[in-house]
Amino acid sequence: MKPEIKAMNDLLDALNELAGSLVTSHDSTIRCIERAIDRALPGFPRQSIEILTGYADEMLRVDATRGALVIATFVGILRHQYDGTPLTLSEWRQLRDLISDCADELDMDVVTYAMSLIMDYGAL
Repeated sequence: MKPEIKAMNDLLDALNELAGSLVTSHDSTIRCIERAIDRALPGFPRQSIEILTGYADEMLRVDATRGALVIATFVGILRHQYDGTPLTLSEWRQLRDLISDCADELDMDVVTYAMSLIMDYGAL
C-alpha cells in the first residue's frame, strides 16, 4: 500500500475511533484528534493543524461518520490527493476559510490546488 494511502486510511480510522469512543476529557479528545491530523500532514504549519482540529472536533460531535469523512477529504486535498468525495457547499466553504486563514504559511502549490478545487465547486 502506498504511504499516502496508508496515511489517509490511518487518519480516517483514528477519527472514526475517536468519534466512537467515550473519551471522558474533552481536552484528551482534542489532543488525540490533533495528533492524528498531525501524523497525516507531517510538516504542515501548526496554525492549519489547529484550525483543522477545531473543525474535526465540531464535525465529529455533529455527525461522527460524516465528520471523519470530511476531515479526511480536507487532509487529502491538502496533500494534493482529492479523491472525489462529494462535499457540500458549506464544507467547501469551510475548506476555503481554512486555506484563506493559513495561506501565508502553506506552500503555494497547496493553496493553488485547493483554491482551484474550491472554485470548481462554486465555493469561492
